[in-house]
Amino acid sequence: MKENLKFLLIAILCQCCSLKHKHIEIIVWEWSGKEITVPNQIEYTFLGRDTICSDLWDKTYKIFIYFDSIGCSICKMGLSNWIELIEICEKQKMDVAFLFVVHSSNYHMFNIEIIENQFNYPIIFDYNNNFDKLNHFPPDPYRTFLLDKDNKVILIGSPINNNAMWELYKRVITQSQ
Repeated sequence: MKENLKFLLIAILCQCCSLKHKHIEIIVWEWSGKEITVPNQIEYTFLGRDTICSDLWDKTYKIFIYFDSIGCSICKMGLSNWIELIEICEKQKMDVAFLFVVHSSNYHMFNIEIIENQFNYPIIFDYNNNFDKLNHFPPDPYRTFLLDKDNKVILIGSPINNNAMWELYKRVITQSQ
């Protein structure tokens, strides 16, 4: 009886892994080469204050990160980790912009997190959820993209706490320099 139960458990685990892998394949297939549509009006914040940053969209590459209020987005942002990657890119003079888009029911909490982390990079507050309405993003955690100059998806997945993904991002970004 115990042997049958162990076999069943292993079969279920393998099935779940297989289904998860298939799910990831479908998202990658659907999003590879897809263009991220940008709303007409964008509101940026910089250390809790409104700002203008239209030049970010002119970079050869963009790392696009979308956060919404589902779950603990503030916890998941990992601003200190993003600061490290931004500093690496700036030191290596990579032609890449970081586009942080936040749709939330509590922007005040995001502003507190931004100020506490001294996150001195612009963030787009998407008050009307226009980015997701236009693009229909996949579920979290598949909401970080490396985009080309035309805002087309090259890579999907966050380079935060994932060295293999970060190496992939760096390889793509530096290949044209």
